[in-house]
Amino acid sequence: MDVPRRVRWQYYVYRVTNSMGFYVPVSVIYLLHRGYGLEYIGLLQAVFSVSLLVAEVPSGYLGDRLGRRRTLAVGSLLRAAGLLGYVVVDFAAGYLLLKICFGVGWAFRSGNRDAWLYDVLDSYGDTACFARVDSRASTALLLASAGGALAGGVLYGLDPALPFLVNGTVALLGLPVLAAMPDGSGDHGDNPVTVRTAVDTLRAQTRRPEVRWVVAYTVVLFLVFDLTRTFEQPALDAIGVSTAGMGVLYAAFKLVSAGAAAAVGQIQETLGTRRSLLLAAPLVGLSYAAIAVVPLAVVPALFLYRSLRVVIRPIRNQYLNDRLADVGRATVLSGVSMVLSLAGAFARVGGGAVANRTGPLLFLAGAGVTLSLSAGLLWIAVSPVRPAAPGDVVASADD
Repeated sequence: MDVPRRVRWQYYVYRVTNSMGFYVPVSVIYLLHRGYGLEYIGLLQAVFSVSLLVAEVPSGYLGDRLGRRRTLAVGSLLRAAGLLGYVVVDFAAGYLLLKICFGVGWAFRSGNRDAWLYDVLDSYGDTACFARVDSRASTALLLASAGGALAGGVLYGLDPALPFLVNGTVALLGLPVLAAMPDGSGDHGDNPVTVRTAVDTLRAQTRRPEVRWVVAYTVVLFLVFDLTRTFEQPALDAIGVSTAGMGVLYAAFKLVSAGAAAAVGQIQETLGTRRSLLLAAPLVGLSYAAIAVVPLAVVPALFLYRSLRVVIRPIRNQYLNDRLADVGRATVLSGVSMVLSLAGAFARVGGGAVANRTGPLLFLAGAGVTLSLSAGLLWIAVSPVRPAAPGDVVASADD
């Protein structure tokens, strides 16, 4: 049975309301212009990661227990509050509180969003199209973010608070869209998800090599992405890119990422899950090594990392979803995000101190090369992508 077009478009529109396009291109520059250094900015990003970490498993549990649509709505409200707070907050502790609010809101969205989509597709017997539908939604999100990035630079020039005000409003628009969406939570009948079930499910999944090692491999790669996102604006500032120029550049980032997202289905069909993930490590290593030799190479490296990120995420989540039961799916996916958040928090705190000494360009070059080599060694040692265990139902065409 085909998934109704109405349901797919509701999901696409909801994803568009998740856009951070107005805010992201100026988020770090905004703080730098107010006298905050890279160490404080690294601390803020670490606080975001820790907040995400603490909220991840509870958010997945609530999604499994109370309904994913309701949990997604809470996430929209919290993200809106974290953005709109920039309009009135202008002190260090206040920004920390906003990051906590934003991090918790992000957690309420992460695992639940993917679990909701997979459950809805499963109800129509079409889970094999998960990566394709998710990547199309990512394309819509990135195109909207490209427009937002262009507008964000202009709005910042008019009033630095405007990008945050507009982006917070966009997040609030997700509420009526969610109200029209199907809930997507499966009926667990006589086996409702409890806290004990959630903990037991996480423990059981981490013992499975086919789950554990693909998570570990992608965590290492996503650390490159997390560190880059934190320090890319200072790096661009170091090569002379203006605030308005960053808006244009971020719009271009989004457009290229949108193209990559639209190609996910074709990439997965052509290369398969194994080769798609394997090629990511050497591509990252080579592009970031070039920054140490030619500082301007940071620009193509930023284009590449964004493209790889939007390709890797749906392929990884398709792989994991195919190996997870409906009961506790959001909990497990939130657990994956929890691991990413924990690793990112440590990396950002340490990264801020190192970047202050080496400069953002040399730091990004060193971090990218080191982490891509680590990912390559992990692949050689444990072969992360493995066939499904007996009893798993795999919809992917190629593992």
